[in-house]
Amino acid sequence: MNKTLKVQHEEALLAYLFTALPDTKKTVVKQRLKHGCVSVNGRIQTRFDHLLVPGDEIRIESSKSRAVTPALQFNIEIIYEDDCLLVINKPAGLLSIATEKIQRETAIYSVNDYLNKKAAAKSRRPQFQKRVFIVHRLDRDVSGLLVLAKSEAVKLKLQENWDRFKKEYLAVVEGAPREPSGTCSSYLNENKFLRVFSSSRPVTPEAKKAVTHYEVLKSGEKYSLLKIRLETGRKHQIRVHLSDLGHPVAGDKNYNAWSNPIRRIALHAWRLEFKHPVTGKDLVFTCPLPPPIVRLTE
Repeated sequence: MNKTLKVQHEEALLAYLFTALPDTKKTVVKQRLKHGCVSVNGRIQTRFDHLLVPGDEIRIESSKSRAVTPALQFNIEIIYEDDCLLVINKPAGLLSIATEKIQRETAIYSVNDYLNKKAAAKSRRPQFQKRVFIVHRLDRDVSGLLVLAKSEAVKLKLQENWDRFKKEYLAVVEGAPREPSGTCSSYLNENKFLRVFSSSRPVTPEAKKAVTHYEVLKSGEKYSLLKIRLETGRKHQIRVHLSDLGHPVAGDKNYNAWSNPIRRIALHAWRLEFKHPVTGKDLVFTCPLPPPIVRLTE
């Protein structure tokens, strides 16, 4: 049984499932939730008390179908996959790659684990750990589209053309910019504390020029929703430039935000456009804003 439903009113997930599946035993419903057969807005959810809100999309799958396609850990959603690459939706709070302290709770670990289980399911015998290569990174508290390559050659080709990617983000910022659209341009430098800062000319030998375009999509009393288009892809570029503008990303205390309404940085990588590294075909991917960010400007 595979079923997709739209939530009409606020309710805890398990209670909603009991109502939505009246002909299924409650013990079976609980097992499906426990074993990753239920997703909310494209992300597997196992918490019985997860609060649903109107507009949430619930996908309920059978245990059999989940066994055929292994679930990714940490609520990662696969947007696209072929023999060369994957595009995933990384949730906020998850590292892109490992650090000295955190090795397993990362996007790259989850994708490696997924590919390994997928290969093992097809061959019915143990497989070596499949390797994927990170093409770019998203900050831990930033959600959205992340590209991974299935070979080093594909990774290098994608990185060589990174500046040709069309990259768009959505951000909720504090206050409302005076102009409905504009461009931020500066050199980005990094100090010994790994904090990035702007300057009109290079301050450090590693300084790089960064250009960010923004457009105000919606404004409220406290916050505004901006669409961001990058000409370059520098570390913390959007966060620094919006702070320079006087309207830091909500929740970004490292770059002068005064508020933290959703306990994360309200920044989301929502659109990527690039050519396939092997076929040359134009690829376009989008990933809708997480509901907590949407609600900030309602």
